[in-house]
Amino acid sequence: MSQLRYSEKQIMPLLADCLVDTLGLDDDEALDPMTDLDRRIDQYLKDINEWNAFDFADFSYVIECLFHFECSPKEWKAFFGVDCGYQSEEEWVEQVGQNLTFKALVEFIAERAPYIRFQPVTVIDRACGPAGAFYGLEELSGKFFSATCRVTPSTKILDAFRGRQLEKFWGELQWRSGAKLTDLKSFWFLLEGCGCLMFFLALFVAFVIFLPNGDYLFLTVTILSAYTMWRVISLCCYWSNPLPPELQTFRDLAVWIANHDCDAVRPSVKSGP
Repeated sequence: MSQLRYSEKQIMPLLADCLVDTLGLDDDEALDPMTDLDRRIDQYLKDINEWNAFDFADFSYVIECLFHFECSPKEWKAFFGVDCGYQSEEEWVEQVGQNLTFKALVEFIAERAPYIRFQPVTVIDRACGPAGAFYGLEELSGKFFSATCRVTPSTKILDAFRGRQLEKFWGELQWRSGAKLTDLKSFWFLLEGCGCLMFFLALFVAFVIFLPNGDYLFLTVTILSAYTMWRVISLCCYWSNPLPPELQTFRDLAVWIANHDCDAVRPSVKSGP
């Protein structure tokens, strides 16, 4: 029996971003763990001076959310060697650390991450790539995201997902399929973030300037104006179309994936019992 699994090439970029975010580092501050998957995780953390402060429980929780699987605390503790009664770091290294590499972590994730199939399926005795890709899109939209309508080949992507939900769906599809999808137009997403920042900045300034003087009218007007501007920008972001012109329906997306030589149509396989 064989089990379809995600490859190192698919998992590791996402895992690297997850690690950097968990550490709270800028991209230029963190060493790239993708350069050597056989590198020990503890050595990597020591090299960037994060070993003593690193929270394995938080890291494992983020991994579960990111790759959509659940793992018992007992399994995580056994894998990372946390709270297992080791008397010294040397004992931990001997029993766990020397084998705790990024490659081992990728294998751990690959064994548990639910696999979405995009490979061709047989339709009237012929292999059909777009049909297989669409089934994968349908499964992805139904399993991890709440589409606002029933997904069919002719369904417009924006009818099913908008705003941040679309952004999450697009990112999930990109790493699971291995296809180099065109990035969504980020103008409105960036503007929404700026609008949020401007709102809280205006809120702070209003409280500092108007509240001590008792200018409650100006305080209220400033807050309402800033909030209104933020909401308008958020609505523009939600209703905008950040999709590439050639990818507007799920049929477009399925055909595009099927016609590209990516891991979606060349799934990794591991033999199992």
